[in-house]
Amino acid sequence: MNKAIIFFNTLFLTFIVFCFANTYADGHEQKKGPQFEYFGSLSYVDITRFNDYKENFIADLPDGSLILANGEKGKIASPCADFGKLQNKRTIDLDVRCSVTMEDGSELYIFYGGKMIFDEKSDKMNEEGKTLTPKNGLAYWVSAPLIRTSSEKYDYMNYIQLIGIGKNAKMALPISATYDLYKVIY
Repeated sequence: MNKAIIFFNTLFLTFIVFCFANTYADGHEQKKGPQFEYFGSLSYVDITRFNDYKENFIADLPDGSLILANGEKGKIASPCADFGKLQNKRTIDLDVRCSVTMEDGSELYIFYGGKMIFDEKSDKMNEEGKTLTPKNGLAYWVSAPLIRTSSEKYDYMNYIQLIGIGKNAKMALPISATYDLYKVIY
């Protein structure tokens, strides 16, 4: 009887070890999502012409820059605007469409939707002309930029997805905004 108990315990433990080994052998213990690689930064300065629509607005983005992680630079060019929608007092849906001229003359078209949500501190900070940052005036600020170009040098941009994470925004004149851009990799 003793040998039978030892045999069944050994068999049971072997079965348990075998099950766990198969379950975790190919990485099932980790749920992996996409990775992010720093791509550069996108900045707008002197944002103007907010119309007086109650919900939808157009903001001209006349000046700014795109600075890639490798140091290459571009300048915001016309046309460039945010065709946004104010969802409520603290939430903006972004709809940005811009041209960028790189230093070598290549033209890029960048467009994205996104969400910008202000926190409770934002009203006072805006009145004081302070710069808003994540968790200090900005509760949430994310976008999903795509870039299109006919430039051979920057053709790779036609095939990537970017994520823009809002870095800082100044909502009092002169209005400005900066994103850090990340390339999605999996």
